[in-house]
Amino acid sequence: MHNVRLNPIQSKVEEAHQNPTAASLDFSFEGTWHTEKDNVQFSGDVAFPQGELTLSADFPPFLGGEGRAPSALTYCFFGALSCYGSTFATQAAMAGVKLDAMTISLDLGVDFRAALGVGDFPPIFGFQNMVKVKSDASDDDIQKVKQLTDERCPAIWAMNNPVPHTTAAEKIN
Repeated sequence: MHNVRLNPIQSKVEEAHQNPTAASLDFSFEGTWHTEKDNVQFSGDVAFPQGELTLSADFPPFLGGEGRAPSALTYCFFGALSCYGSTFATQAAMAGVKLDAMTISLDLGVDFRAALGVGDFPPIFGFQNMVKVKSDASDDDIQKVKQLTDERCPAIWAMNNPVPHTTAAEKIN
């Protein structure tokens, strides 16, 4: 339904009832900071079921880059946008709500003063997703899908809950 394959989802739902780890994915990434002045600042390979892609990132000039590639935050926010949109489309399909068309936008602001050492300021404010759908479904059905999306989207969950994390650095020879 609207480019969401329901059969594999239903199979995974049934499997996950029996095996909690059946619906888990592990991610592991590695990237390289490039020290050459004529290169993007950062790049790394990302694997996915049907291939691999090299992504590059470069800060905008006011943060010390040249803006030759999207910034790391661009990828982060596009990921959040894509996650919310994918979750919305999937939840609609699982609920039997057909979408004829869908667009999603994300608006937010980022304050870099803390990153620049100017003071202690919250870096992100004003995060707003807007989904626009063309559908024969009722407004109530669309709002039910939105509610399911808000409850089930991993990106929204990560924004609403502290995610355990660690950092480390080591000198190599």
